[in-house]
Amino acid sequence: MKSRPIGVVSRALLAGLLVAGLTSEVEGAEPRRVVVRLEVQAHPVITSGAKACTVSREIADGANGSFWASFGQVHPDADRTWKAAGSEIRCGEGGFAGREARPTGSTGVPYFEVGAAVTPSRSVRTQGVPGSKNLFSTATDVAAVVTLRKLSGFSATGEPIYGVPVQQRRMFTIENGDDALVPLLVPDSREKSEFGIHEVMLRIDTRVVVPPATDYGAISLRSETPGAEVLLDGGRVDRTSKEKDLLLRNVPVGDREVRIRDGRGREARRIARVRKDRTVLVALSAAGRELSPPPNALVPTGKNDRGYEAYRRKRDGAVMVKIPEGEFHMGNLETEGHPQPHTVYVSTFLMDKTPVSFGQYKRFLEASGWPLPPDDPYWGILDDHPAVFVTREESRAYCEWVGGRLPTEAEREKAARGRDERKYPWGDKEPDPSLGVFRHTWGYVATEPVGSHPAGQSPYGLLDMGGNVWEACEDWFDPHYYEVSPKKDPRGPATGRSYVVRGGSWDSRPSVLSSSCRNFAYIGYREGDFGFRCAADPP
Repeated sequence: MKSRPIGVVSRALLAGLLVAGLTSEVEGAEPRRVVVRLEVQAHPVITSGAKACTVSREIADGANGSFWASFGQVHPDADRTWKAAGSEIRCGEGGFAGREARPTGSTGVPYFEVGAAVTPSRSVRTQGVPGSKNLFSTATDVAAVVTLRKLSGFSATGEPIYGVPVQQRRMFTIENGDDALVPLLVPDSREKSEFGIHEVMLRIDTRVVVPPATDYGAISLRSETPGAEVLLDGGRVDRTSKEKDLLLRNVPVGDREVRIRDGRGREARRIARVRKDRTVLVALSAAGRELSPPPNALVPTGKNDRGYEAYRRKRDGAVMVKIPEGEFHMGNLETEGHPQPHTVYVSTFLMDKTPVSFGQYKRFLEASGWPLPPDDPYWGILDDHPAVFVTREESRAYCEWVGGRLPTEAEREKAARGRDERKYPWGDKEPDPSLGVFRHTWGYVATEPVGSHPAGQSPYGLLDMGGNVWEACEDWFDPHYYEVSPKKDPRGPATGRSYVVRGGSWDSRPSVLSSSCRNFAYIGYREGDFGFRCAADPP
């Protein structure tokens, strides 16, 4: 292949670990193919440019690819050493370069020759489990065995004599768009003078071959770094804008790397799991940090107007109220379904004052790579309204992200009802529009802003505990569970096909807003009147 001039060496991963052998494909992982590119670069002493030769090959994970390269042309000197005739670089696939004819006009023999055996494999450092944002297949572990032999002189008959081959074993983890460098020659004073170079490097980069996709989704990118390059799986696709989000359409489903790079070379990246016909929200800043909220923490804010300790959660700004330990009466025969009354002891816990809003939920999506729900409410996504069309799995992921969990059914009823056996969160008065959100008409805005009915607060000062949206609980649902539930901290059956939801919604009849009313939803169920709030253990 012909040599060509290139610019300054790109940012590289210089660190490598010596390994005893080559790696192989991880057991159970899907097969991939990787384009491995090798570039030998010689950097001159005087000019800023460089000469290079590049060769690439598509290799299956765990398979071996062989490459060769050579540098320089030399001929015998009077004392049987060598004299430089040029700094030509050649490269190709296979073993050492001597098997191919030299280009017309070339003189002498190579000063040194390099053989490289390269084995790519799915990176073990970035593997995760289903549902984890770290399950990402474009990071590649590259095992490289680089063998170099350098000319030491010429025989009496003018035949080149090469020294004992020197071998390097290196292991790199390379992301799409990144590279790794292996030093081939740090010249001594004679080599620097003869060839006019200050180094010769081998650059290795990889690009995972994305198989053809039949399903597509979209990525919505928000960035505080305007004008930055946007790379999707290592390929440039657009530039960022501070004024509006960048929507990338027709993105193949699967785990995709989204990266931005500003004019100063600073980068930020996120792994986005793209799902069919859904949009993933991603927020990135190239100013040295990703736009993620502060670490999990609770800041005490004193007692609320009901006299209970309250905290503000740093990660999403939610207010949590401390519900004290103690017994309460769970169940009410006057409630729809006639749940059996029984006494339950619940340990101290924290509960969100309001349901999780869409504004809060979108911050989670941007930080985590989870996609937006596949369906928008017909009234639109309103930041101060409850997040809906969210599954139990997604609700749990959000609560874990903020350092909490979903509440148990017993915690949810105690936080709504208190200890005085009231029927509704606000007391025994039948529901009316000043107390909660229920029986809204389809075709209009259905939910209402979270916390907009203070007259309907519970004994502990929690809002929307009756109406607006059904809220997911951690417990599996069993209509007969009360017959066998423990008296202290019940957590529901061990298994099930559906989970408990509580509280009623904008689409409910008034009677199901009762604090004791039980309902259920199947795993994976989404609807415009299903939301959630989080609980947590006390600090």
